[in-house]
Amino acid sequence: MRTFIVDPSITLGKDDQADEFYQVCLNELLRHTDTKPIQNEMILHQSMAQSTDKDIIIFFNRMDNNYSASFVTFLREAVHVGTKFYPISITSDHRIPPKCIPDPQSYDVKDALERRKLTNLQIKTIAIAVARDAVSILQPTLTRRNMALFLSHRRSDGEEIAGGFYDAMCLRAQNRFRDLSDVLVGESAQEVIENNLRKSDAVIFLDTPQSGESPWIELELKMALSMNLPIVWVKLGEETNRVNLRIKPADSPHFSEPSVDLGLRQVEQNLVDSVIHKAFEISREKAMSIFGHIQRMRELDRNGKIAIETLSEQSYLYQVKIPRNGFRYVQRPMTHVVSFYGRIPKYDDRVIFNDSIIEHGYSKHPRLGHIYDAAIILAPMASQNNQDLVEDPHFVDSCDEYVASLELYSRGQQPSFTQKNGVIISGAFPDCEPEYQQALWNALCAFVQAIVDRSGTVIFGAHPTFQQVIFDIAKLRRPEDYKKAVHMFISKHFVTQATIEENTSYATVTGTDQVDNDRGKSLTAMRKAMINHENAACMVVLGGKTQRPGIPPGVDEEIELARTRNLPVFLIGSVGGRTAEIASGLQSAGWQSMPNHFPVEFNQELMVSPDYAVLANKILDSLGI
Repeated sequence: MRTFIVDPSITLGKDDQADEFYQVCLNELLRHTDTKPIQNEMILHQSMAQSTDKDIIIFFNRMDNNYSASFVTFLREAVHVGTKFYPISITSDHRIPPKCIPDPQSYDVKDALERRKLTNLQIKTIAIAVARDAVSILQPTLTRRNMALFLSHRRSDGEEIAGGFYDAMCLRAQNRFRDLSDVLVGESAQEVIENNLRKSDAVIFLDTPQSGESPWIELELKMALSMNLPIVWVKLGEETNRVNLRIKPADSPHFSEPSVDLGLRQVEQNLVDSVIHKAFEISREKAMSIFGHIQRMRELDRNGKIAIETLSEQSYLYQVKIPRNGFRYVQRPMTHVVSFYGRIPKYDDRVIFNDSIIEHGYSKHPRLGHIYDAAIILAPMASQNNQDLVEDPHFVDSCDEYVASLELYSRGQQPSFTQKNGVIISGAFPDCEPEYQQALWNALCAFVQAIVDRSGTVIFGAHPTFQQVIFDIAKLRRPEDYKKAVHMFISKHFVTQATIEENTSYATVTGTDQVDNDRGKSLTAMRKAMINHENAACMVVLGGKTQRPGIPPGVDEEIELARTRNLPVFLIGSVGGRTAEIASGLQSAGWQSMPNHFPVEFNQELMVSPDYAVLANKILDSLGI
């Protein structure tokens, strides 16, 4: 699966507008997919016959259709193997593509600008849209051209501005859910909100000054964070008289527009485009997690626990055979056909999935039925109602849930060889752009799920946003003993005894006394109590604030306390922040001071790998948890 993008100089000659479009489109493609730029005649000749039916070629039409012989040959070679084409009409006079390609439809830049009410100065917006479109054509299960976006807003001061966003998204054909217009009278609002969140690719949080007092916004953010849904935080309105948010989706907003008029049902089109683009970026980054899940399956395959056959690289479609255990006679293995999705599957994906299964020889026998045990669309989260999408034995399940079930089945009821099964999680939002803070959420969810699934205990210091996510994951995965699964430490310097008692409904909670009414000393006391937890087997460090004058990073103190107690410390460097700094420093020093007793190669993998579920399993396996 590759994108070839042809420099406009090859077809148009010198054209400043096309050059700008090309560069922006190329940069966007390079961020999301394997891309080969064809920048001159030599590279064009070298690229002859390289494309396949899984690739796409983006190029600019000429007005007179008078293309060079080498370019026409390049296109004809691609037509022969079934390559997809994406011709671009930079003006209305360039709409007719070369006669040798089968599809005469071109992407009309001028028309796209007009339909979006944009000017020629905003051509970069269209270039990015073209790149996104090409990515979704190449990898249809990873991304979708029209995203399903959930608009979270406060009615009292955000109704008009939310209406403006809603209208603008309608013009762009973005699917959207807004509780004011989509929740019907008499329905359970919480149930409808949850169902629509499960159908959404991302949440657009319109944070107006009164958002902090809305229990519905708090509920929506809690649900979205627990589902690990990407959230684009758009802060609107002035800072004065703003109610503080109880739940923050990141350390800082993605967009801040203090001067916007909240009383008007209109929004700057550039802002809407930027917000949608940011949602796509974050969703695309989140979608990359499926590669970690696939790697986990391949680990099981390499270890002889299951057998995998790749059916379609483009659709991430696999046959999975799982040995049946514990019966007197030899049995055929369970057979699953699974397709990984980096986005929420829509209704039409059912047809594509079923057709793909039949295409690969899995037709239903008229008397014996299906030759597989289950066909499963694996999505970022499970569907609450599988019957809405597929028929038995077809299901929609969570990628992580499915792979975790394979891992659990392959492990069996193995006795733990360590008496301690508690994992301390240390960290905070790293000092990076908000969209890159999604990595922290991905890592946090992966580690908490792995620990809880293995009957371990998550040990951590209270954090107003993180704790709710940890509580929800534990209650979902360990409903019988979720309080035992989580042990939270919290300093009385920050909260009252009533708050501590309130949190005991969700977890085991230890409140530590404040020291001399001093923030730093009180935090140290809490950290010492947490690190000295009798069940702690190790500490995992995620993110954290970087070095700031006069403010020592909290993770540094926690690492020092853990090493004093001889607890192994695992630095997950790809999350960024202080953890990345520490891991990089150890790497530069040749790992002379090891944070744990594991090999250098393993610590290097922890430093760079973004496959957090894989890392969590390796750490827990090594400790016998």
